[in-house]
Amino acid sequence: MRCSKCGQEVPADAIYCPHCTGERQTTDREVIRGGIRGGLIGLLVGLVPALLILYLYGAERGIKAIALTVPIATFATGLILGLVKAKRDWK
Repeated sequence: MRCSKCGQEVPADAIYCPHCTGERQTTDREVIRGGIRGGLIGLLVGLVPALLILYLYGAERGIKAIALTVPIATFATGLILGLVKAKRDWK
């Protein structure tokens, strides 16, 4: 198989072209570390509006559910974006 960028021959089992990326290979540890970093950033970003909602409206039953959902959603989004970014940095 040939690389679409450089045109050199690439092994059939290669995920990335070794000529374009050098010998750098994505390790699972680096991808997981990127996902954790993204998830923590997402969690911190989600806690700010959640705490603001709880402060402004109080801890009523429906408000607590909304306030809990915001950090969960931002954590999941940050986790996914962190994993994708860590994987793309190696292309």
